[in-house]
Amino acid sequence: MSQTTVNATAVPSRTPVIRALSFSRADLPVLALGMLLAAAMADGHAVLTTAGVALAGLSLLVTVVVLVFARRQLRADPRAGAFARMAVGLALATMLMGLAADALLLAAAWIVTGRLMAGMIGHVGDSGEARSAARRASLSFAVSDLALVTAVLFLAIGAKSTGIAAIGAAVPTMAVGYLMPAAFLLAIAALARCALPPFSTWLMRSLAAPTPVSALMHAGFVNAGGFLMVRFAPVIEAATAARFMLFTVGIMAALFGSAIMLVRNDVKGSLAASTVSQMGFMLLTVALGAYAAALWHMVAHGVFKAWLFLGSAGTVSSAPARAKALPQPWPAAIALVTMVGAYALIQTGEGGVLLPVGLACTALLSALTVGLRSVSRSAVGLVVAAVPVMLIALNAAALAVMSALQDNAALPLIHDYAQFALLSLFLAGWVAQQRVASGERNLPPALFARLFHAGNLSA
Repeated sequence: MSQTTVNATAVPSRTPVIRALSFSRADLPVLALGMLLAAAMADGHAVLTTAGVALAGLSLLVTVVVLVFARRQLRADPRAGAFARMAVGLALATMLMGLAADALLLAAAWIVTGRLMAGMIGHVGDSGEARSAARRASLSFAVSDLALVTAVLFLAIGAKSTGIAAIGAAVPTMAVGYLMPAAFLLAIAALARCALPPFSTWLMRSLAAPTPVSALMHAGFVNAGGFLMVRFAPVIEAATAARFMLFTVGIMAALFGSAIMLVRNDVKGSLAASTVSQMGFMLLTVALGAYAAALWHMVAHGVFKAWLFLGSAGTVSSAPARAKALPQPWPAAIALVTMVGAYALIQTGEGGVLLPVGLACTALLSALTVGLRSVSRSAVGLVVAAVPVMLIALNAAALAVMSALQDNAALPLIHDYAQFALLSLFLAGWVAQQRVASGERNLPPALFARLFHAGNLSA
């Protein structure tokens, strides 16, 4: 036996266990985030709140699913390891943000999540489109970061503490000069992170990133603005003008995103436009003071939209446009049922959450209608019809649990009948949208062109 053979035998190769426990220099930032999260939980700088647990749980669940999906889809990508590290780091930073008891710690985690997401948007580094998307995202995230840090400084000076609980307790006696700017800056931070106008472009351009990145955005990143507003609810409630700003922009975003969905013919583009619309609904719900509904919207929409993005990678649709909408008179009938239910809700004294509950009811009734219309077509129709019923029951139960855990605003933003009027306008717009989507009506050419370019990646 030669000396070379002896040396090779004496020094065995690293076992799989050792390889699993070894770390490279690139893993150090992720390890640091994990240690910071553990330290925050150990020394009392982390606290369990309904909003924080919802955000952390959403991040953990979606990240695990995306990583499993990415192992297969990115198996030939030389930067798959870097993506996995950034995904884990994003989850850890999001959990730290959700559980932070200190406003400075929350702001630091907020900034880290933005840097990581910008890096993932530019994952395909040799693509000019990806680099441009990453730059646009970085700019929007920088605006959000600056607004949040400045707001935290105002609140810390006004409350003489950086503890979020202490800031909330000090709001009634805080000087208006600190409170009002902080409330508006918090709202701006949420608008930029949620990709609401005028910050929607970063989300539409992010479609240049791989599909797992688009799915991972819904793991508590793009929807973190709702969490931020609920976490600093006392500040927002004390600044009625800031709530009205959120309310107004939320309505605009909901209509803007829904309109772009009508003209996008690509699956991912349509899903991104839907996210803009849904984030508008979420912040609209927060502005109304229905925090429990907003948090459940954050979780449910995050899981559902991440699943849709992961499924979009292999979607090839040859269905005509009319197959993607409910035919008349179903939309009008659903709208009428929703309005009757909304009026009954007002009469029972529960009209404070009328708008978000009415919109959710419309979506669930639409799903139920699709299921029922499938019964006569196939043997599995009964199963298909049962799924929406189960979804309605699940949403009702989850919203009841969330309402028991999370208090809503003490005072609603607008009167019940004003919400009823807004719900009527939204439903009228939805009925018209269904007619356009089914091919019964066409958008004016000028409006179609404007919407197409507003949601176009190259715009």
